Amino acid sequence: MERKLFLGSNTPDGFAGYFDKVITMYGLRKLYILKGGSGLGKSTFIQKFAEFFKAQNPERNITYVYCSADPKSLDGAIIEDIGVGIIDGTFPHITDPKFPGMVDQIVDLGKYIDPTKIKVSREELEKLQDEKSSHFKTAYQHLNNARKVHMKIESVYKGAVDFDSINELISKVCHEAI
Repeated sequence: MERKLFLGSNTPDGFAGYFDKVITMYGLRKLYILKGGSGLGKSTFIQKFAEFFKAQNPERNITYVYCSADPKSLDGAIIEDIGVGIIDGTFPHITDPKFPGMVDQIVDLGKYIDPTKIKVSREELEKLQDEKSSHFKTAYQHLNNARKVHMKIESVYKGAVDFDSINELISKVCHEAI
């Protein structure tokens, strides 16, 4: 069985996530925490990690963790039956080992960069990173503005809704489903 989920979300208050709780949530005996910037292959690494274990046992339960900023990109994979997982531990879901040497370990993909093949200056890369950060800040501001409008709309209906009747309907629907 495959599960697909998000361990984090972009909210009006910024990123909120549960990456730091993945060991206890899944009872993991081993967790690999990938470190390295954008474009270093973390999502591909996670995909190949999951494919390796899936190939060993096609019936295996795997939970795929998707990226809240790019739902086509993986931020983690949990191989449930053997208690092993791998997650992206970089911003915005910064995760560091809780039990170093016992359960979790860092995998630094930055060690595999050949600096002689980087074709932009540090200043250009810094500008790109600042631009990315600025866009996320703007996105959070837009989410915050949307929440404010939503709250205004909600306040229009709040006094007009019969919540007791809705609660009775919830109970009826739940009992009918049994």
